Amino acid sequence: MFEPKTHSLVWSIEDEQNQPIQTIQIQPITMGQHRNLSKTHKADDTKLLRACIIESTSLTETLLKQLVTPDYTSVQNQVLELINTTASQLMEDEFDNAVPALLIPIQGDDGQEKTSYKLRPPTVATTDLMDTYSNEWERTIFISSSCSGFSQAELERLSLPDWNQLQERLIDFLEQPADYFRQKTSKS
Repeated sequence: MFEPKTHSLVWSIEDEQNQPIQTIQIQPITMGQHRNLSKTHKADDTKLLRACIIESTSLTETLLKQLVTPDYTSVQNQVLELINTTASQLMEDEFDNAVPALLIPIQGDDGQEKTSYKLRPPTVATTDLMDTYSNEWERTIFISSSCSGFSQAELERLSLPDWNQLQERLIDFLEQPADYFRQKTSKS
């Protein structure tokens, strides 16, 4: 089970009630949150990163600005790690690429908790359909949904490490020959 990261501040800050804050909990954000923040801050990487830090830590902008630079750098590095890593890198158990476990379970559209999904490689017909979409994002959502069984809304609820894991595997499906997968699954 995933445990959020905690950063113990070297220099504490104070909340709105002048109470000291000595630790900051850092959670992964969802793909949907990241996508919305990216749209809002598309021209400014610094603002995008700070918005991601605020979402990931639940700090307000005022509290974020109270952080001293070394503490901010530590929090920033941990948030960036969660943005850029895959679920399998954060899981302690052996990872099953055919039926990947979600690092952070989501609520499915049917109201049931989803803790894993079955990943299927796309057929040629599916990749042909993918190519009919006009932009990269629509193609990504189509192929992600087709191969995982998740709806677009469910995909948006995936944590970024879970989303990154799915994308990494889909890229393998779209670019690698069959022998690549045979080597991964054979037990010699």
